[in-house]
Amino acid sequence: MAGVMLKEQSAEVAQEYFDRVRARDPGVADLFHEDASIVGLGGEKTGRDAIRSFYEASIEGAGPSPQIVGPIFASGPRAAAEIKISLNDGSTIHAMDLFIVEEGLIRSLTYFIADH
Repeated sequence: MAGVMLKEQSAEVAQEYFDRVRARDPGVADLFHEDASIVGLGGEKTGRDAIRSFYEASIEGAGPSPQIVGPIFASGPRAAAEIKISLNDGSTIHAMDLFIVEEGLIRSLTYFIADH
């Protein structure tokens, strides 16, 4: 039963993350642990303050609007989602996000960007 609750919780937190980014809410950083990390494109942001700065700059500069393609896959504390991200300049990014959720907050988010 605990595994089912973790699965549901990780998927719910991932969904809330996408909802907040789509709403251009810099409070998305509040979904992360104080010492969480975001890893992708050869870089890493560590700590909630760095994550908040990252999202504030991203929201202001690019205005990302992620749309989930298919279901959010969840297993225990992990959740993964394929997404298409529309940007202010009219371009689109195809990505895969992998979340690790602990105690209702994101411990880490790793994103992978497709080259098409």
